[in-house]
Amino acid sequence: MRVGFANIFSFRPHVEHLFYLSELFREAGHEVFFLTCDAAVSDCYAREIKGSARYKECTKCMVGGVRSYTGRNVTGIRTQGSQLSDAKLDKLVLSSSCTVTRTESEGEWMDPEVVSVRERLKAPTASVYESARSWIQANQLEAVICFNGRMDLTRGLTYACESLNIPFITHERTWFGDGIQLIPNANCLSLKGLGQLVAEFDDKPLLPHQAAYAGRLIGERFLQRNSLEWRLYNRNPEPAPWPVMAEGKRFLIVPSSKNEFAGHDEWMTSWVDNTQALDDFFDVFGVKPEQVVLRCHPNWAENIGKAQGDRSLSLYRDWAIKRGIHFISSEEKASTYDLIQQADTVILNGGSSSVEAGACGKQVVCLGPSTYQEAGFVQVYLSREDMENNGLKDLDPDLVRRKTLRFLYVRSHRFPQFVDHVKAIETTRYRYHEGADVGKIVSMIETGRISPDDPSYGDNDLGERAVVDLLERRDWGELADAEFSANTLPVKSVNRRLGFRWVDTVRSWFARGDRG
Repeated sequence: MRVGFANIFSFRPHVEHLFYLSELFREAGHEVFFLTCDAAVSDCYAREIKGSARYKECTKCMVGGVRSYTGRNVTGIRTQGSQLSDAKLDKLVLSSSCTVTRTESEGEWMDPEVVSVRERLKAPTASVYESARSWIQANQLEAVICFNGRMDLTRGLTYACESLNIPFITHERTWFGDGIQLIPNANCLSLKGLGQLVAEFDDKPLLPHQAAYAGRLIGERFLQRNSLEWRLYNRNPEPAPWPVMAEGKRFLIVPSSKNEFAGHDEWMTSWVDNTQALDDFFDVFGVKPEQVVLRCHPNWAENIGKAQGDRSLSLYRDWAIKRGIHFISSEEKASTYDLIQQADTVILNGGSSSVEAGACGKQVVCLGPSTYQEAGFVQVYLSREDMENNGLKDLDPDLVRRKTLRFLYVRSHRFPQFVDHVKAIETTRYRYHEGADVGKIVSMIETGRISPDDPSYGDNDLGERAVVDLLERRDWGELADAEFSANTLPVKSVNRRLGFRWVDTVRSWFARGDRG
């Protein structure tokens, strides 16, 4: 098989992951080809989000790119015109423009600042699209593996695959570090393949070691020992007693940003933004403002590159003040985990706090699509009609905890691929092990389906009992201290070319990805 590999952005650790995957193919006798930017385009997401000069960002990208791993069969992008319509290009770069400006509502998509970013990204994306088509055709590629697929230039590449009817796989870092996330024929945010796995294993009990691993992930999150996740929030929180006194159930709103999902068909709802969804929820189910606490995401008080979270924070602050809802701002140190443990119902719009809420046996509501929409511990509403037709149920807390564990194990050991062969040492540092079967990726290319990296499960739920009991007691320390056998597979060498071995040492001195 002739397979192409492309990583337009040299964010760590993704180029190393890409080269590792290419080595699996090469060692199995396949022909591999590479596409890289070589500073050919005038602008890109990385420069826009960081506000960095071309000489600075492009130099880092070139030094850290695929040419530092191999000089064989590498093609550079060329600046060129395109026959793509302006409307198509606008759609291809929408997500990047919304992430760069950190929009929170669809009503902001046509703001001048957002439109201006799209205009700057159209020509570069068109160049990548045309260059990718030429690269695919010239090398007679049968499949392409590329990073991300959401951001402007990477979306131009995957659209080139679509236009030529060439299967592609996007890769990304996994949520918990180990393995590599691989999604066939869709970008890194696609829910279809993940949703199929979540649904398939939702009613399948975990084996004792699987439950213990999922429990450890939960314990580490509550204790803030989850150092291998990409971003950590609400660090060094202060105790947070429930701040309002009212009769009835307690509702905690824990919203998250939606800008990356802009224009993604699988993430669409009937609402312009999440505050409209909240209004419908409170109206349909008779929730009073005095029962509600809104905990704004700590990320909105932080910069991502040069982008601030003011749009999100302002949207929710104004909404809370107008509705008379108690508002905890992003910069406040109040412990989100304390609030979750005191609430009866936790309302999200796709964020990962569902895990903590589910681990505590809370009623979990998600207003919109999410990675856990097929898991049985959450009630999902995509419209007001959904609410009116399906009602609001009280799920058994024990069932909620069990299904939270099963979802987490899907996210840590079934959805990621090569979990035993790609091990995170630090957030951007990895160790690789021999024995990975490239046939898994070949099958993914041929079938368009994701097979579970670990397909095993238990005959009954007895294997989950001990961990569920620890969750009920909220013994986060015991959960987090669970120990597992060390990986005994031989180590596989994955290195840059000899003259570029210094790159990772130097890059470790700087902020990673879009944080710099």
